[in-house]
Amino acid sequence: MTSAPGTPVTEGGNRRAPGTGPATDTGTAPPAGSPVRKLLGAVWLWPALVAAALTLYNLGGPVMWHDELATISVVNRSTGQILATLHNVDAVHGAYYLSLHFWVSLVGDSPFAIRFPSAMAMVAATVCTAVVGKKLFGDRSGIAAGLVFALLPTVARYGQETRSYALVVMSSALALLLLVRALERPGPLRWVVYTLSVGLVGYFNLVALTFLAGHALLVLVRFRETRARRLLVGFTASAVGAVVLVYPVLHLGGEQSKRQIGWVPKPTVHGLATIWPQIFGSLLLVLLLLLLALPALLRKPRGEVLAVVGMVFIPWLLVWGVSHGSSSYYLSKYLFFLLPPSALLVGAGLGSLRTRYLVPLTLAVAAVAAPAQRDMHAPLSHAEYTYPDPLWFTPLDYRAAAGIVAAGYRPGDGMVYGQKYSVWWEESVGIPYYLPSDVQPPTLFVGETATRRNDLWFTFCKDPAACLGDHPRLWLVAVGDVKDAFSSVPANQSAVLRPHYTVQERRTVSGITVFLLVRKA
Repeated sequence: MTSAPGTPVTEGGNRRAPGTGPATDTGTAPPAGSPVRKLLGAVWLWPALVAAALTLYNLGGPVMWHDELATISVVNRSTGQILATLHNVDAVHGAYYLSLHFWVSLVGDSPFAIRFPSAMAMVAATVCTAVVGKKLFGDRSGIAAGLVFALLPTVARYGQETRSYALVVMSSALALLLLVRALERPGPLRWVVYTLSVGLVGYFNLVALTFLAGHALLVLVRFRETRARRLLVGFTASAVGAVVLVYPVLHLGGEQSKRQIGWVPKPTVHGLATIWPQIFGSLLLVLLLLLLALPALLRKPRGEVLAVVGMVFIPWLLVWGVSHGSSSYYLSKYLFFLLPPSALLVGAGLGSLRTRYLVPLTLAVAAVAAPAQRDMHAPLSHAEYTYPDPLWFTPLDYRAAAGIVAAGYRPGDGMVYGQKYSVWWEESVGIPYYLPSDVQPPTLFVGETATRRNDLWFTFCKDPAACLGDHPRLWLVAVGDVKDAFSSVPANQSAVLRPHYTVQERRTVSGITVFLLVRKA
């Protein structure tokens, strides 16, 4: 590009009048090519800000549910105790527990603090998604993919979950980005880094490794274009190496699978379609995103588009098929790793349209997602893991139940948990978690604590009479709308409590009944 004689040309080819001085002196805008301008022009910036706003909003507000309480129970143990626990249960969550353990040791386990890593993981996943979209389909598709991903209700919801799912999404999005970089400029170091990223995904969630089938499609597309055999060799070596890396989790996870996921039902043909609203948070949103993705199929060359289609649908079908075997893995939260490629597909579709359509269509996605966003930020939303499908149990409001105990507490009070049928609900973790530090009544009828057992749950005292003590008052917390306090505990505990205590107060909150028992004169 040439300029008129005597007319300076700024970086990037923009003319300025002689004598006006450097562009930075005007004070009106950063110079072209400056770090600020590059940042403002990055395809990932605005999607990342949207994701941060939606995940950080009311981060500590929703009540912890029993899955999150299991996390809290484990991460507050010592490193040695966590490792011992993993040999008995939750080996598949071990990497998450250990990483969160060190985080909690630094910042504490308040709802905001303990959920913050998940929020940041979803922001990082947004960045990776936008960058991959740019690399595969261009700038407009990159920012569109990032914004669509950031607006998904389940991104915000599980960006506020004290479980590993946000880190699974982040690591799977990162693995895809590293694969694209390795295909751009293959080399041993890039393939090693990709191998490590795939291994990281496996340590957070073994089911997500089915994404390798979709990655293989992208490798084949690039091989067809370049005929470079080193792409096939590099990817195959990386996939095998990653599986070797995660073998310890594969081994322990297989041994624990019956206990971990034995409750997950086998999928039906009907379930092929019905799981998608749970993955995205809204049936209407799924239909809109499908419509917006259709123009991507008209893009040329189509290889990358078809590869991304495979990344979305092949792992889904693999998980559905494998789940008809001895164990079922067909649960929406195990499939959230499909969110980044799904957003990429929609971004490719939006990017192929004229620029004037991008803003209104993105706003349409936000509008359709808004009802689910509202619901997923609600106080008891975290228990609704099948949203928008109805839940089979009433969400437990541990915070409100703890508030009842804290308001009426007196020194010398004891605590009993009505776990006649199951300790799965984690009341013995949830109530103390929400109680003030100076209001921690001792729990009766505990034989061996969960920490001592290297497990998630404690055992009952074999001789309830010997474990009763002489507390003048007891708080009995039972799951459900329970009418008879003594019927909510095992028979041998009831036989000890009935002769010595009478019910003075009964109050209910969502999913929990709180009784105040007073010792008889």
